[in-house]
Amino acid sequence: MTYTESKMEKSLNIGTPFKQYPRAKNGKIQTASFEGASLTSENDYWETAYESGEYKHWEFSYPSPELIALVAANVPERNARVLDVGSGGGIDAIFMAQQGFKVTGIDISVAALKIAEKRAEKAHIRVDWLRGNVLDLPITSETIDFITDRGLFHLIENGNRARYSSEIFRVLKNGGSALIRGASGASPHDQFNPINEKAIDKFFTSSKFKRGPVLPIPLLSVEGSMDSRIVMLQKRD
Repeated sequence: MTYTESKMEKSLNIGTPFKQYPRAKNGKIQTASFEGASLTSENDYWETAYESGEYKHWEFSYPSPELIALVAANVPERNARVLDVGSGGGIDAIFMAQQGFKVTGIDISVAALKIAEKRAEKAHIRVDWLRGNVLDLPITSETIDFITDRGLFHLIENGNRARYSSEIFRVLKNGGSALIRGASGASPHDQFNPINEKAIDKFFTSSKFKRGPVLPIPLLSVEGSMDSRIVMLQKRD
């Protein structure tokens, strides 16, 4: 398989809109094609992590329990279009596709997407895999019903969190929802930008989003659990 790579640069120009939005073909990885924006050099870390197997310390062997619970409660509705941001090895995205949703998984790492693609093929499940940056999502505006973010927002630096929120707002349909969960503080492995009420209210303003309570939840991995927070956000009509 041939992968077309975007040019890697050290800075990301987030002021220039995409000129076209790529569509995944036959469940194969597609790369965002755009002008004035690029994937950052920080991607080198993620490529190395997924190629070396380091990612396994945050990997999990089954879908997120909180996502399973939502689906059991018929949230989102079965015809929803779902976007998994920072989809990594693809376990949650594949689970959602198995439930009948139209699913797109986006990640900055080609190595991660290759792992996810192989898993989807093994499960005989179609997921549209896209390589791109969450700060400039290669997704048409107002086309997504539900976004799942497991452990991405806590990696976004404070200087970029407003842009992240803006992109979530842009791609969601009116009334669409986003489920965000991530670290409440530091972990033995990494330093995170915490998810708490202050951060959620600052970057997901009440003029654009309705939010549920920010609740404690263990974020599970093969190495155990991490004290985390979960919140459901809904784009205002």
